[in-house]
Amino acid sequence: MVEAGFRDAKVLVTGASGFLGGHLVRELVRQGYSVVGMVRKTSNIRKLEDLGLEVRFGDLTDGSSLIEATKGIDVIMHLAAYYTFSGKSELYRKVNVEGTRNLCEAAVKNKVKRIFYCSSTEAIGPVKVPPGDENTPPNPQYEYGRSKLMAEEIVRSFGVKGLEYTIIRPTGIYGPENVDDVSYWFITSFAKRSLATRIIVGSGQNLIQFVHVQDAVQGFSLALNKFDISKNQTYIIGEDRAYTYNEVYRILSEICKIDPPSIHIPPSLAKLLIAPVGFVKRLLGDENFMWRVSTVDSVTTDRAYNIDKAKKELGYRPRYDLKKGLEETVKWYRDKGMI
Repeated sequence: MVEAGFRDAKVLVTGASGFLGGHLVRELVRQGYSVVGMVRKTSNIRKLEDLGLEVRFGDLTDGSSLIEATKGIDVIMHLAAYYTFSGKSELYRKVNVEGTRNLCEAAVKNKVKRIFYCSSTEAIGPVKVPPGDENTPPNPQYEYGRSKLMAEEIVRSFGVKGLEYTIIRPTGIYGPENVDDVSYWFITSFAKRSLATRIIVGSGQNLIQFVHVQDAVQGFSLALNKFDISKNQTYIIGEDRAYTYNEVYRILSEICKIDPPSIHIPPSLAKLLIAPVGFVKRLLGDENFMWRVSTVDSVTTDRAYNIDKAKKELGYRPRYDLKKGLEETVKWYRDKGMI
């Protein structure tokens, strides 16, 4: 369990103004932790101020700002990361990899006890024989996953310098308040009957796994509260089952009360069609067109993972299945006028 008096510790949350960060800081405050939010100077901090949080400005690419931000901190929850549809490889390296190194160096300098690193199951990548687990040999397919895996290696390497670590690998996070991510684009586009979500590439029988944001928060808070048990460990956090893409479309169709897509196209044809469409979209300034040649490879491989380690060691129990989570999420988007 958590060390005696540990709730008096100062917990720095990077990316505190983001989707996962916003949910996590509220939960840690509710549990009685002294929480400090680290954000960039361009971030909207109104919600953090409403919680009465101390806010510190820090940039992962600026080591001196991180030294200031981590002063007097006992534990870091490192959630901040770079991710976009049109992500540039040099920025993934600069922010996610070297930025994590900068943060670890600042943590060691200021004698921070532990860093909890938010990685991703994309650091593992597709699994040939699902489900994968924490010991599955990593095979990340994209720059984002590769950057997360490299950052994990950096975090582990700082253990010899006295910085303890816990690595959390969430599956695909979704839920209310997500307004800038793959799940946001997919759910809102589907509800609006976008052509991009009216076709299924391949058979639709490949597997995908999700985690509701509140269950992701549960995973982080349990790892923090089981401080001794989670020392220098890696955990996969997700729902306790995966879904075929056909199942995902069916569930979302029932919630949105629209017909599910029925057109299946071969991956080879999808790649031929997507390349020129994506080019035109980007030419017109639409960088958030999700379908790319690489996306076809993603939806025709399996991303299913085992969460038994988190359940056994942390007592993790996901509370949301996909139907319940999507019902809540779609309602939030509707209430906000987004669909």
